[in-house]
Amino acid sequence: MNHQVRIQQAGQPSVMQYESLAQDVAAPGPGQVRIRHDAIGLNFVDTLFRNGAFIVPLPFTMGVEGAGVVLEAGAGVTDLKPGDRVAYFFSFGAYANERLIDAGQLVKLPDHVSTETAAAVLTKGLTAWMMLFGAHQLKRGETVLVHAAAGGVGAMVARWAQALGAKVIATVGTPSKAALVRAAGIEHVLDATDPELASKARALNGGHGVDVVFELVGKATFAQSVAALRSGGHLLHIGNASGTPDIAPVRYRLADVVQAHTDLEARRIAGPAILVP
Repeated sequence: MNHQVRIQQAGQPSVMQYESLAQDVAAPGPGQVRIRHDAIGLNFVDTLFRNGAFIVPLPFTMGVEGAGVVLEAGAGVTDLKPGDRVAYFFSFGAYANERLIDAGQLVKLPDHVSTETAAAVLTKGLTAWMMLFGAHQLKRGETVLVHAAAGGVGAMVARWAQALGAKVIATVGTPSKAALVRAAGIEHVLDATDPELASKARALNGGHGVDVVFELVGKATFAQSVAALRSGGHLLHIGNASGTPDIAPVRYRLADVVQAHTDLEARRIAGPAILVP
């Protein structure tokens, strides 16, 4: 029997319902395939769809990533056949035994990559690749600040950046996570909740700001990320695990211009700022 996990409303984990489907998954239409999942990706973004941080139409079948075996191909699908092992990322409806999906969203897996591995790392790996080679082309010798360096994407970015010759400064939220990151070979690990995080990161780079910040946390670390950057550095804001950063303009009264300049030079201002007469 096929099962899926759906929500009828946003909220706590208890809103998810493991449902039995009375009918089998329909035959694939043109350009579609029917797949059986061997493994389904579990990603932090799933919680954001569930709790309402990201608005989705309800009812909603959870999950965005999976890997498995093609059971049936619809008309017009020529590059996939029953028995092929495939994976995909960011296609809603992954929390299910079987599903229909557009063939164009699938990646055929080579023999040496298991479906379990593909479901675990495809989304995270592509995100890490985009951060290091797309949005910012990392150069040997650059200094980077990687938030959430014990998480799925953060761990990949930190280790990959170090392998590419960057100096990596990592942040984590707990001592146990710090130990894991250090065990992976990252020397500089800071507490993400430290109010002096930015100044400590700059100190690790000779007092200069870092070249790039990989911002995977959001609101809780965003101001520190801005303060840690060198002039002209890059901030890649990818994740909002702690909520969306507050980037509304900071409002100073014109009469408080001295304080405004003091904060500006001290890099205490995150985002735009204005003077109000």
